[in-house]
Formats: sequence, C-alpha cells, structure tokens
Amino acid sequence: MEITIDPKSVRLDTKVLDLLLSQTTDEQLPELATLLLSAVAGYNESVLEALLATFESRGMVGDGSLNSYLAEGSVWWQSELGLWLCARLRDIQGEGQHALALWNKILASSSNPEVYLSRARLLGSTGNLTEAYADLQSALNYQEDYHFLNRAAKTLARLRRKGQPIAQRKIRLAVVSSTTTDLLVPILRLACFHRAIDAELYIAPYDNFRQEILNVTSGLYAFEPDVVLIATNWRDAHLPVFSETPERHVEEVLDGYRQLWQTLLQRQSVIIIQHNFDLPASDPYGNLGVTQPGGRAYMLRRINQQMLQIAPTAVSILDLDQVSGIYGKQKWFDAPYWNMARQYPATDALPLLTDRQAALIAARLGLSKKVLALDLDNTLWGGIIGEDGVEGIKLGPPTAVGEAYQALQEYVLSLKERGILLVVCSKNNEDEAKIPFLKHDAMRLRLDDFVVFRANWIDKPTNLRTAAKLLNLGIDSFVFLDDNPVERALVRREIPEIAVPELGSDPSDYIATLERGSYFEAGSLSMEDRQRHSSYRANALREELQTSATSLDEFLAGLNMEAKIGSFTDAVLARVVQLIGKTNQFNLTTRRYNEAQIREMMASNDYWTHYFVLKDRFGDNGLIGLLIAHRADASTWEVDTWLMSCRVIGRQMEEFMLQTLADAVQERGARYITGLYIPTAKNEMVATLYDRFGFVRVSEENGTVRYRLDLEATPVPHSEFIRVIEVAGA
Repeated sequence: MEITIDPKSVRLDTKVLDLLLSQTTDEQLPELATLLLSAVAGYNESVLEALLATFESRGMVGDGSLNSYLAEGSVWWQSELGLWLCARLRDIQGEGQHALALWNKILASSSNPEVYLSRARLLGSTGNLTEAYADLQSALNYQEDYHFLNRAAKTLARLRRKGQPIAQRKIRLAVVSSTTTDLLVPILRLACFHRAIDAELYIAPYDNFRQEILNVTSGLYAFEPDVVLIATNWRDAHLPVFSETPERHVEEVLDGYRQLWQTLLQRQSVIIIQHNFDLPASDPYGNLGVTQPGGRAYMLRRINQQMLQIAPTAVSILDLDQVSGIYGKQKWFDAPYWNMARQYPATDALPLLTDRQAALIAARLGLSKKVLALDLDNTLWGGIIGEDGVEGIKLGPPTAVGEAYQALQEYVLSLKERGILLVVCSKNNEDEAKIPFLKHDAMRLRLDDFVVFRANWIDKPTNLRTAAKLLNLGIDSFVFLDDNPVERALVRREIPEIAVPELGSDPSDYIATLERGSYFEAGSLSMEDRQRHSSYRANALREELQTSATSLDEFLAGLNMEAKIGSFTDAVLARVVQLIGKTNQFNLTTRRYNEAQIREMMASNDYWTHYFVLKDRFGDNGLIGLLIAHRADASTWEVDTWLMSCRVIGRQMEEFMLQTLADAVQERGARYITGLYIPTAKNEMVATLYDRFGFVRVSEENGTVRYRLDLEATPVPHSEFIRVIEVAGA
C-alpha cells in the first residue's frame, strides 16, 4: 500500500489519526511518521503522542528499526516536530546524551515550555540538579495550564527526592481546608518553587481545619509550621440563603475566625494566609441576595470587608472572591467533581489560585519584587523614537494602540506611587530616549518618575546589573518588561533571577500580563513604602554629593544627618513587623516575629527593643533599622535581631546603632554584648560585621558564628556625623 498525505489537506483529528496508524504495518510506520512530520507545522502534541504510543506498543523503540531515522541529519531532523520525536525516542531508549543534544537544538529556535520540562526531567535523571531546576523554572514562565503544571509538579517531586532546590527561603507550610486538597497541594508547592520558596508541606485531614487549630496535640502543632494556609470557601461561613438576623450571623462568623487566629498565634509563631469567602455563582434569591441585608451574598460581602478590619498583622487575607471573579464564576465551580470528590475550586482554576496563594506567602516573606525595569520603544510607546521622532510614535488617542500604551503608563505610574521603583533599560541614544518624556503631551510618565535611566547601546543584562548596583538591591528584586522576544530570552538566560513576563504582540494585553505574575504583591503598605521612590531619588543626589566630595568624611559631614531613636510602640509596630518580615540582606539572624511576639518583648524588662529613623539634607529615610537585644545574664546582653535598610549602608548608621545599644546595656550594669551571625542565601554582606566592630569569635557551627564584645576592653565604634534629635522611650 502506498501512503500519500497532502500537507495542505491533512486533518489531524484524533480518531482519524488513530485509525490511520492502526491500519499501517510496522514496515510502513516510519514512512507514515515521515509524512506526518512534514505535514505538521511546529509542535503538535496529539501527533507526537500518537506516534510515540504506536512505536512503543509495537516494540519498535528498541529493536533498531528506527535507527536510520534517529540519526543526525535524517529526514526526521528536518522539522521541529521531527526533532521532538527523535528526542523523546532517544530518551525512552536511555540515550540521554543524544536526547539532551536534541533538546538543546530545539531550544535554539523555540521557547516551548514542554522542551524545558522534558530537558529538566532528563537532566534530573542524570544527576544534574542545578540545571534541571533552572529548566523547570523556565518551563513555569510560560504556563497556566493545570495538566502541564501537574506534570511539572511531578517532575519537581522527583527532583526533590534527589536534592533540594536552591531557594531564597525554606519554609514549613501547613494547609488546612474544608475541601479535598490532593490536587491543590502539588501545584501550590510548584508555585512556591517558582517564587524561590522551598516548601515542606503538612496537609491536615479533610474537613478538619477547625479541630486542627483548636486541638493543641494535633498534627498541625507537631509539624511546627512557619506559614499556615486556611483554605476556606463560602460554604464554611454556614450562612442560610436568607436570614432574618443577618447581624447575628455575620458576627458569629467573624468571632469564629477571630478565635481561630488568636488560638493559632498564641501557640505558634506563624504567618497565616486566610481565604475570605467567594460569592457563589448561583443564588435562589438572584439579585436580592446581594441587595437585601439578609441575603447570603450581602452577608458574605459584609464578612469579607470586616475580616480585613479585624485581622491582626500576622494574618493576610487572600481575596478568594476576587480570584474566583478573575477566573470566571461559572467555571470556578465544577459540580460533578464537587459531588464526587469535594474538589473545590475546579481543577483548571487551581493554577490561578495557587499562584495567588504563593504570591501572598512570598510577600509576607519579603520576597516580592521591588523594581520594574522598562524598555521604551514598542513597550512604553508604539514605534521607535530614533526613527519615528516624537511626533511619529503612537501614544494616547486617537488610536487604540496609542491608548493601550498610555494605559500601561498610567498603570506603571500607580505602581510607582505605591512604592515600586521604576528603571529605564533601553537600547537608544540617551538624548533621543528622553525626548518623549519632555515633549510628548500624552506621556503619563516623566523623567523624575525613574530612579535609574539607562538608555545606551550596552547589552541589557549589563545595564540591569548596573541598575541593581546603583540601587543597592538584589538583582532578584527586578521585573523586566520588554516587547522584544530576543531581549527577553537574553535576560532570562544571563540573569535567571530576574522575572521576565512573556509579552504578546498586542500592547492592550501588557497590563494583564503584568497582573498575572503577581510580582508586586504586598502583605502591608506603610508610609515608608509610599515614599520609597522619593527616598531613592534622594539617594541619587547623595551619590552626586559623594562624587564631588574629596573624602568620605567630607561626604558624611555634608549630609547633615539626624537620627531619632525610639522604643517600639503601637505607632510603629506595623512597620517593625514589616521590616522583620522582609529584610534579608542587612540582617544578622533573619529571625521572623509576628505582632504578638513583638508585643511580648516590648512588655518584658529583659528586652531592649528600639527602632531608628534617619534624616539628612536630602530627605527623610524613615524608619530604617531595628535592634532587639535581651538580657542573657547579669553581665551580658545578646543581640537577637539587628537589621537595617540597604538604602543607608555606608553612612555609619550601623556604628551608630551599636553605639546606642552599648550605651544602653552599660547603663544597665552589663559588660558584654554577644550576638550571632546566621548565614542565609542573601545576608552575606553582614558576614563580617561583628569582626569589623571588634567582636571576638567564640564558636562556629554549620556556618553560624557566635561573637562576644567586651565593652571594658574594646572601644565601641561610633559615628561623628549623626546627631540625635529625639529619643523616645528608655
């Protein structure tokens, strides 16, 4: 039988394909595969899987009959799908090096997440875990499909059995829920991994979340979690469809959750991620359910609003109702799956939900992104300023494309106003790149909205590293937005720590793409956050002063620095807890405490808890440092927590903080200060801080170093350039 396939008319219906394969002999099968591969453009999963299944079922994978087709330069190598087939077959045959070479060849011209996932599996099987984890991260940059992520989660589980990934934070995460979590948990761990969090998980028994929290001997407390996710939904409010006493029902629900939080926080130092209540898509009362105070939807909205008001700082409310609305209320609930397995929400909604859960966890751990780096041409406006001129670029009305770019600028400006730093990273002549900011009426962003402006012909990875150095921030705190896929691929390859959203061709989708990443999620918003841009702009002026100064002393003297020192109070408590939760670099111990624990320290005479505020001639840096010490014995105080914002490093603030502590403990009759340096992935900058200040190393174990300073034998470093303007509290 002669086989012919017209590429223009071939139909890849699964049933037709299966029938065609079943009627083909073993001798004809490779030739049929050749025809199919030539007829299909690009990657086609159904054709690939059908061919693989047929070859395997007939025992042809290892019998040598396909060797000539698998050889380099064969007809199968002439198409993308053919390379895929060869790579998969080589992998099945155990020919790892041949398969790896094929995956590399495919990736040279494609960024298909399936390639990264396949290569991650292969690299993991050969023990190359570092590259395997990197490929798995790359695969996750492009995918929101549950079935793909489920396979990726299985790959992560296999890799973790061989060795844990390098992570910015390792946490113990407990999930308590009223619904089945078997499908959610692997995807949640994967979402945490994607945000550089390695999560060890505890899963509470089904529909047992209240008992787990209330019972002091439960598995939850034995696990000793760092984070507890309370994954509830509207059914857990146990509200009637309509109530004659809505206020009573609302208060009962709120009191119940308030008690759960208090119980958990009294027993365990944890961060709590609490779902609010999604409004169900169906309501027998229709619109009345929303408009009448006794309606279930009305009561759920009241509860959601008041839950935000009563939640302590250790509790972050995840807006499940918003997440369900983004996904689509009608699709959010899968009735057959609910009735069969108590699965909620629908499986296809799990990627969105777990991503939001992981984003909020990352925010509470201080891992949210801080900087948005932006390309200019065809990213902030349409066209190329160097070729089209200021009058020729597309920005603002009357065109739809111009309005899309303007909307993006307005969105970016709102990010800046809530504390996200903006950076320009563009291949352009600097003078030309600045023209739209100065002369185009439709521009919403101005030059002074950016803390760094890098427009030149240097490669973008180098410019991004320079910006990070200028801001004194980790490169992993950056998000890079660029319309050019070549530039995106280059940055991903050279700096994998940077988040690089995959922009499409339509600028109308740029905002949604940024939103989907949840890069800038935050657990709280302080005045210091809102003033962050001004603070970094002032730093640029300080840099200019330092450049013009003839010595460090002249620079520091010219700053006219003033400090305020204060004991922790209710007025600064939220900012204190925020700093403790998110400061990673200048942090000697990286211990995390919630509000209740800080209050206990504040109330104890055996603790010294102080904050530091720094001002200078260029502006107010706000609350930038904390020191917590406790009495170890009659002659010794131990530093428990010492952290400081990187914005003020190099201004002798660390000397000033130590000097303040030394004065305080000496007033209390002590002679010694002890402290620990506990190394993490991000605090190397303070690895020798105690050594620099004259502390003596007492012991060292697993990288953790214990120090002691004899205040009578060693002079304490002090700053001549910081003047105390206020001391609040003892």
